[in-house]
Amino acid sequence: MTARLPRVVEGSLERLRAGDLPQYGLLVLALLVATLVVTWPARPGLPNESWYSVSQTRSVLVALLALGYGMGLPLASPRQAASTALAVVLFAVTTLPLELVAHAGSAPATPAWWAWLATPIATAGHLAIGGALGVVVRRLRVTVLAPLLAPAVLVGAVALDVRLGVTLLNPLTAALQVAPGHLAFHGAVALLGAAALAWSARRRGGDA
Repeated sequence: MTARLPRVVEGSLERLRAGDLPQYGLLVLALLVATLVVTWPARPGLPNESWYSVSQTRSVLVALLALGYGMGLPLASPRQAASTALAVVLFAVTTLPLELVAHAGSAPATPAWWAWLATPIATAGHLAIGGALGVVVRRLRVTVLAPLLAPAVLVGAVALDVRLGVTLLNPLTAALQVAPGHLAFHGAVALLGAAALAWSARRRGGDA
């Protein structure tokens, strides 16, 4: 496993440099910059609540990106899937400085470290959920519905959390408060996804 790690990292860096991920990533960053500019107070002395909008926008956009790329992981080789997953997690982390700028201006009660802790874990969890969805749509032969599944899953997550009165799945509420249940759920799902990827690699004999 150790011998393969450099190739996985190299593959993830290549995914960040080329292909469609940089294009989608630039779109996400552009939307975050626009959100920050629009919500930042126009004059000194006005209340600065930009962090609330930027944090929730970033959380939802990253979740959509992870779910979308996750659905493509079952079609890739284990090494390619691991490289793509790592690239998406790394990109998610690169979106955090914009949120920290808004956090410094708004000074909310939620600590700044929460986003740094929650982002990679939640992103890995959404990638695993996306991978499971990818398997389901191909087994049911309804791949035409795949583009609709990522937003549908997020809407369902929000509705379920609101109905249960908890913060396990909802990226909107988890972005604004420290939510251990959110971390526990996505961490467990991410571990299951990693185990499935390792099983697939072993089954294929560690192919590229």
